[in-house]
Amino acid sequence: MRRVAAGAALRTGLARGPGERPGPGRNVILHAPITATIHAMVTKVASPADTGTVNRVLRILSAFAARDRWPLNELARELDLPRGSVHRLLKLCRPLGFVDQDAEGLYTPGIELYRVAGKLSAEMPINRLAAPLLHGLRDATDETAMLVLLSRQELRIFMSDIAWPSHPLRYTVALNQLQPLTWGAAGRSILAFLRQDEIDEAIGQAATSPLNGRELDVPELRDTLEQIRRQGYATSYAERAPDMHGIAVPFFDREGQVRGNLMLTVPHFRFDEAQQERHLALLRAAATELMRRLGWR
Repeated sequence: MRRVAAGAALRTGLARGPGERPGPGRNVILHAPITATIHAMVTKVASPADTGTVNRVLRILSAFAARDRWPLNELARELDLPRGSVHRLLKLCRPLGFVDQDAEGLYTPGIELYRVAGKLSAEMPINRLAAPLLHGLRDATDETAMLVLLSRQELRIFMSDIAWPSHPLRYTVALNQLQPLTWGAAGRSILAFLRQDEIDEAIGQAATSPLNGRELDVPELRDTLEQIRRQGYATSYAERAPDMHGIAVPFFDREGQVRGNLMLTVPHFRFDEAQQERHLALLRAAATELMRRLGWR
């Protein structure tokens, strides 16, 4: 029944409201890159009382999912750990290549962490199966096509793969960096289909606009989420990048849990409202095919 409901959301725009898809909760992150996975598992699953060395090392490594250069004092504050302990653990990680230190004394990911993360990310089944669909979307539109995945532990999204168009002016974004659910079609198309408690939590931790720093209009957001649930897709303009339109269609697993979306972005000067229905149809077809390839429908 849940698989039928999710498929109907793609075909007709009809979908159930938040909280009507009970599932495994936030204990699973689907094919997230290694740093985002570590970050989610350790920061949310680990007990505050768990102060073992392994726990602390994993928390240090996971911090590089949020930013790639850390002063020692800031890293210790971020992790709420003693400065001396963090320094000692960083020294343990350096000979193994998981942590490095630049000329300014800032701590950075080591080459071994990049190697492991890159290998696992490149071999993610969802990336491999989605890549031909992204290329097809790109070829059919000559616009940027993206695979966006949900990190459910963090209640954030990350761009997992991108197919770039031929145009020199296009949407640029960093892969595998966690971003909020509350801004733009990329996040809101997923946020709309989470449980109500998850929606409330995501709104409660929402930051200001990444584009211009404006405050989140919560009533407007809740109205928008209701509209997204009714129509089965999300659109946005200039929420994450200036003069950029986005349209995103979510996809769901076999339990009806939202897992991510496929998205197209178009600069405003190339945007043609008459093309939006065509883009939507392409995205819906691609999302349906991705779920079929993953065995989710």
